[in-house]
Amino acid sequence: MENERLDLSPLDPTADRLGYERLVRRIMDAAAPELRRRAAGVNPLAMLAVWARPTLAAAAVIALVAIGALVATDRVGAVEDEAGTVAEALGLPAEAAGWLSDGRAPTQDDLILAMEGRR
Repeated sequence: MENERLDLSPLDPTADRLGYERLVRRIMDAAAPELRRRAAGVNPLAMLAVWARPTLAAAAVIALVAIGALVATDRVGAVEDEAGTVAEALGLPAEAAGWLSDGRAPTQDDLILAMEGRR
């Protein structure tokens, strides 16, 4: 390991004064449109108003999807009324329909009975 200090003078941006001023000028020219926009002072409420239309459009899409889900749920209820239960409408064995309508997990015996009912 060397004990002498590293010479970092080539990294000094002010060493070439003319080049440094050109770099600053290029950055300022590139940033000018954004600086003008920020200087105009758009208030936060106006920024939120820009998002009003897309937000309302998204809310309308969500409402349509929710209405579609409600209509589909009503159709499932109509199938239950017409065919007895959803399990019967799907053609599930009576053994499986029992534990599905009770809302419980099947036991091993339930699964064995369901498999034997298919044969």
